[in-house]
Amino acid sequence: MVLVTLGCASGAQADAAFEGSSPANGETVAEPLTEIELRFSDPISLNETETRLLDSEGTELVYEPVEIDGGNAWLLEPAISLDEGIYGVVWQAEAADGHTVRGVIRFGVGDVVLAEPAVEDEGTEASGDLETELAAAEELGTGGGGGPVASIASAISNLGVIIGWGVALFVAFVALPRMTWVGLYLLRIMRIAGIVAVVGAVIDLASQLLGGSSWNLIAAALLRLLAGAALAGVPGMVNGSPFIWVLSGAVIISYALDGHTVTAGPLWLMVATDAAHVTFAAIWGGGILALAIALALVLRKRTQEASLMPDGSELAVRFSRLATYSVFGVAVTGVVMAFFILPSPGALVTTAWGWILLIKVALVAALAFFGYRNHFHVIPEIEYAQVQRDSGSDVREEEREHLGQLRKTLGPEMALVVAILIMSGLLVQASPIAG
Repeated sequence: MVLVTLGCASGAQADAAFEGSSPANGETVAEPLTEIELRFSDPISLNETETRLLDSEGTELVYEPVEIDGGNAWLLEPAISLDEGIYGVVWQAEAADGHTVRGVIRFGVGDVVLAEPAVEDEGTEASGDLETELAAAEELGTGGGGGPVASIASAISNLGVIIGWGVALFVAFVALPRMTWVGLYLLRIMRIAGIVAVVGAVIDLASQLLGGSSWNLIAAALLRLLAGAALAGVPGMVNGSPFIWVLSGAVIISYALDGHTVTAGPLWLMVATDAAHVTFAAIWGGGILALAIALALVLRKRTQEASLMPDGSELAVRFSRLATYSVFGVAVTGVVMAFFILPSPGALVTTAWGWILLIKVALVAALAFFGYRNHFHVIPEIEYAQVQRDSGSDVREEEREHLGQLRKTLGPEMALVVAILIMSGLLVQASPIAG
């Protein structure tokens, strides 16, 4: 995945980076100014309410925003020319992916010294008010993405939604209709995952609303909140229940509304690829957790092993086949999305998005290694024991041994799944553009 991404990264960009201004930050110009230009790597929508032009006293000046170059640049034209003095601009904009980007520039006009605000000097005391305003704005950060709070909240909600949804898919499509104990036993896990999803989604939704994010990110957080609430309050789970289809639709649509998905590459391809990616991830990740918990019950209930042991073997075999397809599905769809989202190969090591992606790929590779060992070593032994049992042999001890071996490997796999889902949540809010 890393090699393909490095070799094929396209020129598409999902976030917009601030490329500079005229006058530049820290620059002093000799003549009065009638306009300030802000330049971006991609088209942005300037938030006129949050973008302020300030004089040396911190007083807001009236200006007219003018969009140029298709939104890649904006002019701020003050109502009166800016004569000698120190000025600042606090700007905020919305990138095409819905994330908020913001920043601050300082500049001087005429015979002034920017490097010496000299707050305590009576002649320049007013500049302290400007510096206070600019410093407060700088504390909000200047990069793209959703900010640290939104990133943490997204990681939490992603963890809860994918695990809860994956467990529900396991019950609906891996467990046979006669295995009613599977659904009853895994309901608690689904509810716990739902609560986790609700907590993360509430924080994420509040962060998006307060941060001025676009409707798509707000809608995505709201849908994950509803999906988490559905998981937390699910009364029961049986094969063929409409619940699984409604839940799946809400989750898939929420990820389709993710900022990078709606801005990078052909929209139809990115939406379809992202839907497949999260579905495969839920089947694989949530299924590992569900299988581990189900096998723990099978191995613990020795008084019921005559009925539970065959069920445990059947669950392991059925999930192994489904997980094999999911591994390839996650890899292929992940490469396709990285191809369109990454602006260049260098972004893998120069942006937070790139580093998170590399960590996620390494974790997925480690998880795939465990899956490979199980699929080609443990599962064939379980299948052979099934054949012997069908021929009339008593193979409960052999099945117990093989299922116990599989259960031990699922422990580190579950830890890897949690780490991968956290990284995936962070990717949603990170920016693939440096600066």
